[in-house]
Formats: sequence, C-alpha cells, structure tokens
Amino acid sequence: MLDAARLLLSHSGPSVPQRRRGACWLARSALESAVDRLLADRGIDASRASMRVQLICLRAVGGTGETAHVAEHAWAGLSTAAHQHAYELAPTVAETAHLIALVEEVVSAATKAPANPAPAGAEAR
Repeated sequence: MLDAARLLLSHSGPSVPQRRRGACWLARSALESAVDRLLADRGIDASRASMRVQLICLRAVGGTGETAHVAEHAWAGLSTAAHQHAYELAPTVAETAHLIALVEEVVSAATKAPANPAPAGAEAR
C-alpha cells in the first residue's frame, strides 16, 4: 500500500489535491495494518477496537515506546488529511511524504520479530 501511496504522490504533472489525499488514505490503511500486527505479535487482539484504543494499547505494551509515538503522530496527521473539509487546504506533497515516511517506520517495526509478547489473556475489549 505504501508503494501505491508513493506512486500517487510522485506522479508527474500537476499535484492534484485528490492524489495527495488518496496517498494519505493508502498510508493510513497501511498504518492500521501495521498497528494491528504489532499488537497481535504481543498477544493482544484489538482488531475490533477503534484505532484510538489500539494506539493506547500499543503505548501500554512494553518495548514500543518510540514506535507508539510515531504511530500516534502519523495517525493524527493522516486523519486530518483524509477527513479534509472544503474550507481546508489539502496536505502538501512534502507533508504527505513525511506522513508516509512515518508510516514506513511503523511498518518496519511491525515486520520485525516481536520483542516481548503480552501475557496470555491480555486482550482489548
């Protein structure tokens, strides 16, 4: 998904705001999958919880401090960009590229082996 987001962003020609927002939607979807994977690797099934709850769970589990902070920052930026109102400007190419880079950090952390799985029975409700 991040490759598709980068492709939308780097397309030659004028930078259409809808393309930048589309790239944000793709990055946001990749972020959701990565956070779900990070929690699942630690034995926490929060797949039915809201993203806000999942980010709190990610912050609460050990060994994800910086990753949790990056994920929260990326989520806030992507949510703002994705739910743009008519009176707001679309994110710039640089802002969108920065958010995609943040998501890449979280995805990279999610693809590594789990550090400390949570104890059995620890799951979000």
